[in-house]
Amino acid sequence: MRTTCAILLCSWVLLPATTCAQQTLTEAETNALAAIRTQCGSGIIAVQPWLQVLGPKRLGVGWLTSKPADGIVEWTQSEADEGWQSAWFSEDGLKQANALVQRAVIEGYDPSKPIRLRARSRAITAFKPYSVAFGEPEVSTERRLPAQQHPRGAVSFAVFNDVHNRLPIYPVLLEKAGEPVDFAVFNGDVLQDPQTEQEIADNLLLPMAWFASKSIPCFFLRGNHETRGASARALKHYLVLPRGKYYTAMTFGAVRVLFLDTGEDKADTSNEYSGLVDFDAYLKEEADWLRREIASDAFRRAAWRLAVMHIPPDWRREDAQLGHGERRVRERLAPLLDEGNITAVISGHNHAPEVIEPCPDPTRGFQWPVFIGGAPALAKATVIRVDADASTLRIRRFHSDGAVKAERQWTKP
Repeated sequence: MRTTCAILLCSWVLLPATTCAQQTLTEAETNALAAIRTQCGSGIIAVQPWLQVLGPKRLGVGWLTSKPADGIVEWTQSEADEGWQSAWFSEDGLKQANALVQRAVIEGYDPSKPIRLRARSRAITAFKPYSVAFGEPEVSTERRLPAQQHPRGAVSFAVFNDVHNRLPIYPVLLEKAGEPVDFAVFNGDVLQDPQTEQEIADNLLLPMAWFASKSIPCFFLRGNHETRGASARALKHYLVLPRGKYYTAMTFGAVRVLFLDTGEDKADTSNEYSGLVDFDAYLKEEADWLRREIASDAFRRAAWRLAVMHIPPDWRREDAQLGHGERRVRERLAPLLDEGNITAVISGHNHAPEVIEPCPDPTRGFQWPVFIGGAPALAKATVIRVDADASTLRIRRFHSDGAVKAERQWTKP
């Protein structure tokens, strides 16, 4: 991928008709798009750093360079200009270098204190077996995160779904949901069938960099559209993922969150996939992991247990009405959510915001509500906000006009 700021800025007009490039933008959307574009650099650093949630003491950092380069992250928890430490990404004994995609993993920082960080890269002008020549280093914009650990296990996060490349949704909806939040979740179909690595940069990395500029790290969760397109297999190269998987579980204060990858929505044998997908086996592997997860001490100790997943589990429809992906979710994942006594599920996919109430027949399972987000057109777009501590859990669905049209609250003694 040959990424430069000029390409990133110009490529917007080439996006498919499903994106806002081919639709009339409101003033708020125009301003939001301009804000996201500020994360494009004009030198060696082509896209400013984005931040990825990896756990309570781990933070993933990524950025793009305009030329093959190396890259490290410098970080400190001092407000004075001192105590800087270095972090990088290495695999099989080799530090990442001579590429446009740069990553690093910060480990062992104190989440009860703020952290400052910046990326540093040098263009590699010659790479010989025993001699590497570098250009002058360039330092990114500094990122700052407030303390991620709060009293009484408090945590707040926002969940976006089905953006389908319509970038202005993020700033507009985040303003409606209110800040601060500790992190944001991209709950699938934020990309529209990525055909090129440039589309990944434009429609995923730039927005994540914008969130980082707001002191908000992100977690990216695949939907069915991220599994399609010529660059679907390249997507992982841009991300730092826990255990190298798209699915995982993490504890944030009083909440254990399951991030579940629901895969494609059609059968592996569908003509659309040309025999190139294997999601039946993948979902079985994920279900085996989920069975172990719900038996873990970390899961059982949590005051609240949430699942975030793109395709919603829905008890209301007959089996014959379900698509293959929906049936997989119902058969392989939903029973484990019941077994784990999940509190609530947050989903997207349907492009129709609603809340699926728990099944009135407890013998069928599905004893938890499912909050479903909206569609990519701004008038129908939503963001779901979660606020929790050791005694209270609150979930709200905000719409683009600022209205809260779904809300639930749970309390413990």
